[in-house]
Amino acid sequence: MTAGTALAIVAALVVAGAAAYLTGGDDPAPETAAPTPTPQGEDPVISTLFFGTKGDGRSAIWMTLVAYDTSENAGAVVYIPAHAAVEVPGRGLQGVGDALGSGGVPLLVVSAENLLGMKIDNYVELSDQDARTLFEATGPISVDVPAEVRVAVGQDRARLIFAEGPQRLGPAFLAELLYVRGLESDDVELGSRHLAFWDGLFDAFEDEPENLAAAVRAASGAMAQSSGEVAQQARLLGALAGLDPANRTLTTLPVEQVSVGGSELYSVDQEEVRALLSGILSGVRPAGDETKVQVLNGNGVPGIGQEIAERLIGAGFRVVLTGNAPRLNYERTLVVTYDDSPEAQAAAERARDLIGVGTVQVSAQQQGIVDLTIVIGKDYLRTR
Repeated sequence: MTAGTALAIVAALVVAGAAAYLTGGDDPAPETAAPTPTPQGEDPVISTLFFGTKGDGRSAIWMTLVAYDTSENAGAVVYIPAHAAVEVPGRGLQGVGDALGSGGVPLLVVSAENLLGMKIDNYVELSDQDARTLFEATGPISVDVPAEVRVAVGQDRARLIFAEGPQRLGPAFLAELLYVRGLESDDVELGSRHLAFWDGLFDAFEDEPENLAAAVRAASGAMAQSSGEVAQQARLLGALAGLDPANRTLTTLPVEQVSVGGSELYSVDQEEVRALLSGILSGVRPAGDETKVQVLNGNGVPGIGQEIAERLIGAGFRVVLTGNAPRLNYERTLVVTYDDSPEAQAAAERARDLIGVGTVQVSAQQQGIVDLTIVIGKDYLRTR
């Protein structure tokens, strides 16, 4: 059974279980009006999702989270395999990098947040040509290439483009290091090259991190596809370069490759991911502290799953399933919890507050896949 088929069956079972509770007549009257969401405290982690595109840019071919923890004076570079499987809100199970083609940059970012369990402040999209422009500003960098890389030449020949070991690379070769998939390359192998690049970049500017910030500002055109100011990215990268290496973590998100119809896809153990991130960045919750949520579209308006995910993710919730409700004419939003404990009801009320509308209900029908099922009714549309 493929991972996609298995998830589809699980989703059908959860929807069916929710349907038994949700289709019993007219929507119940609201118990209480949803209060205005309380502003959250300031996050000490400053983060940017860098992702690379090539050609038509229909998918991200690599993704990297760069973060600086102001409370700990520590930094992290986390390479994210583009084919790591995640629930893409409103689209189902996909490789996280494919969310770009499904719904553009906003869907890619919220899918990455769902995978990581944290809010991401900014993003930077780098095409292979943008990367080359950036590297012209930074100058050559010494990189310890982890393994040789060969590419096909014709049908039965191969050409070596990188030998294994330390070498000084100029702009064109640095771009190839990050964007070219070798003959026997996969996401994990590509990630090892990315981490070697970041190690070399920080080492090159260790003594004068302000020069890295200056180089980023000088190549501002290369970072035009960004949600923030280039100056913000310059300060972030300069801050990481200036850290003691002992306070800087370079790592790959833990994944395990699975076979899905011959396509490259990686399963993700959320316990391992959260243990990794909570150990290097403050504010990231362990997987056991998150409330698992199923979001069902009960009003028929496209894009609802993504919108709700953007409100919930990073606030103690993880969206594990999305889809359509048993019917698409719900007038009122329902937040259904399967646990009548005070803690579970508090989580349901917090979700309702973040959404802005909704009635909290307790289902007598227990199930262990999600903690909450949220059916988005037409009343939510007035909050958009």
